[in-house]
Amino acid sequence: NRGIPFLPTPIMMLANLAVFVSFFLCQEAEAFVGIKPTTQVALSHRHKHKNRDFLLRFMALGDFTVELKKPLGMILQERDNGIGGVKVKELVEGGAAATNTDIVPGDVLLQVNDVDVSTFDFDSVMDLLISIDESLPAVCLTLGDGLGQMDMPKNVVKLLKTTEDAFFIDAVARQAVREIRKRASNKLGDLLKVEVIIGAGVQEEEEGKQQGRVRFFAIFSTDGVTSYSCNVSAT
Repeated sequence: NRGIPFLPTPIMMLANLAVFVSFFLCQEAEAFVGIKPTTQVALSHRHKHKNRDFLLRFMALGDFTVELKKPLGMILQERDNGIGGVKVKELVEGGAAATNTDIVPGDVLLQVNDVDVSTFDFDSVMDLLISIDESLPAVCLTLGDGLGQMDMPKNVVKLLKTTEDAFFIDAVARQAVREIRKRASNKLGDLLKVEVIIGAGVQEEEEGKQQGRVRFFAIFSTDGVTSYSCNVSAT
């Protein structure tokens, strides 16, 4: 075993990724989300567009590309960050984006085809999307989870033996965020950011498989004005 022993014992080993969310509010509550394992969600994304391979060298962790046919089936909203950009507010049921399992509410739109829209205002993004010919086979979108670089203190990093372990833990945390945004946002509110990773460990399993465990504080908001801190543990 590598890492800290205090994280919760996984309920669904190998078959599912378990995410436990405990609230530090006046009353304690707990939510459970079971998801399929993704060990390289933030490390490996396939780019099918023939002119997009060069982006792999520049994409940050949590960034990915998808190709969707218009209409895209996404409702966008402007980001409240002072620098512009838009994010996915919700997916239209049965739309192109909803059928793509990579996209979840909260994802930030970074690029449309070859145009960087990370600082565009809402109207500029919409004008660009509307101008794209619907007869084209697909629109190539680059999105990100908006989490930026994870804050992993030195005492946590020391528990991980290799750089690969650190990337693996980063991927587990990001996938936990994606599943919460996809499955539990109606109960928990919007997951705004990961404040800090407070615990992590990697355990070797049979047949060369690994199990990653991570605990982090996340900031949620149910009304867009107030927020609360949540302790999230994921396996």
